[in-house]
Amino acid sequence: MNETAPPTKISVQIWKPIIQKLNVKLENACLRRDAYLKKILDFELSRLDEEVSIPNSKESFDYVSKELDALDTKLVSLSLSDDLVEKMNDIFKRKMIVRDAFFNRLFLLLAASPRVIDQLLFPAVESEWRADLWAEADHYRDAIQSGFYPLEPQSNPFWAIRAGFECYREEQDLFDYVEPTSGKTIQVQRTVFDEVAPAASLYTTVFGMKIGGYGLLGLSCYLPDSAIPGSSASKKLNELLDLL
Repeated sequence: MNETAPPTKISVQIWKPIIQKLNVKLENACLRRDAYLKKILDFELSRLDEEVSIPNSKESFDYVSKELDALDTKLVSLSLSDDLVEKMNDIFKRKMIVRDAFFNRLFLLLAASPRVIDQLLFPAVESEWRADLWAEADHYRDAIQSGFYPLEPQSNPFWAIRAGFECYREEQDLFDYVEPTSGKTIQVQRTVFDEVAPAASLYTTVFGMKIGGYGLLGLSCYLPDSAIPGSSASKKLNELLDLL
């Protein structure tokens, strides 16, 4: 007789305003948190691995950890399958991603209001991305599918946001680049300061705004070295800015 393996419990430090807001939203939606996470995590981890196409540096990893430690967090226990835990640990190790930064970012995006989503992920256009998205008929598919089958489990909670990024993909002037640690050919963009960076996405967009006076760099799954105050890359960036 095959018995289902018991779930693995992990503990993560979540910024208190995020977990409070998420719990309220899940309760209002009549959803159990861990059951919902099991439904979406496999898909989201695969997208994380794809979107963070360039690993973080050790300096970036340490800085994100420090920024996250500065937040007022609550220890949250999650029950996940062994397969999910193994998958996430592999991705976090290869891409140098702070595990709790991922969960804080995921929970924030699940709980955030439309206005906050606009400011975090589409600061240049804010709410206009929604109109641009609906102008693209191809992006209706996921919304229509969920309407046809309202009780079918949905594993892609951010389909609209990702479709929004696709609306502006051509503006990034992406080009092929062989990522040296994996040897894979990926699509990247070159910043105005000649940095090679992943395409803009849910997990690579840097949160430049503050919430309640707190910075959000501790919620970064990808953070370029130039965004780290005091780093050599940041100093070089400032030197270039002085020349403008």
